[in-house]
Amino acid sequence: MLIGLIIIIATLFIDQLTKQLAYHLIAPTFTGTNTVVLKGIFELSYYENTGASFGWLGDFAYKNLLFFVITVLALIVFGYLFKSSDFKHKKIYSISVALFISGTLGNAIDRALFGFVIDFMHYPFLDFLSFVPGISNFVNNMADNFLSAAIVLFAIDLFFFESKRLKQQKDENNVTDN
Repeated sequence: MLIGLIIIIATLFIDQLTKQLAYHLIAPTFTGTNTVVLKGIFELSYYENTGASFGWLGDFAYKNLLFFVITVLALIVFGYLFKSSDFKHKKIYSISVALFISGTLGNAIDRALFGFVIDFMHYPFLDFLSFVPGISNFVNNMADNFLSAAIVLFAIDLFFFESKRLKQQKDENNVTDN
């Protein structure tokens, strides 16, 4: 569990540090413009996101209440999952849960302090998807990337490792029962 707490604290620190750097370095100079880092792939672009991921629900009247309720529920679920973290036997699962917690907390901190989430990482190769209703941009932050990584890792653990752990546990139980 200590490793999980270290991952949460470290990734939360990275998220908040990069957002503050974006706020102080990118926003004053480049608000409304993109700074190309890798042409067509990655740009820096300061954006104050009042919606959810990719600007979803940005115009929804009760979004702050909705985000608060979703955040509290998510943290309850992730906290419950965190109790079963085991870096010796369930490393990918444990890392994913820690990333879920830090990503959720990172964006919650922004909403609590500023009323919006600081986004600054733009992926222009995804702009062709902007026709999807409710999507306003493809600008995000480290917390969003941690959440995305958590989803991928959690799915990998669920689909590839959980069944093996359950089979191994069943086999161990059969050995001890005999």
